[in-house]
Amino acid sequence: MPDGHAEMAEMIVSMRQPADGPVLPAPPGLCGACRHASVKGTNRGTAYLRCTRASWDDRLVRYPRLPVCDCPGFTSLGREDGTG
Repeated sequence: MPDGHAEMAEMIVSMRQPADGPVLPAPPGLCGACRHASVKGTNRGTAYLRCTRASWDDRLVRYPRLPVCDCPGFTSLGREDGTG
């Protein structure tokens, strides 16, 4: 992934995560700009990223290893048609 896209993804993730909310232990990569990514926290203070599209798309992993550099199910936050 080109550096410009990685930086944009990091910026989007920082905007999507509350300041006092869970922080991912690694950069999310492509998931940072994907509408199917959901960051959740636990009571112990750890955070994880869940791919909501994985519940109906068998090509995807529910909890992807970060950072994600390539994903067949990526959909930009601004898109709703299922294409990147």
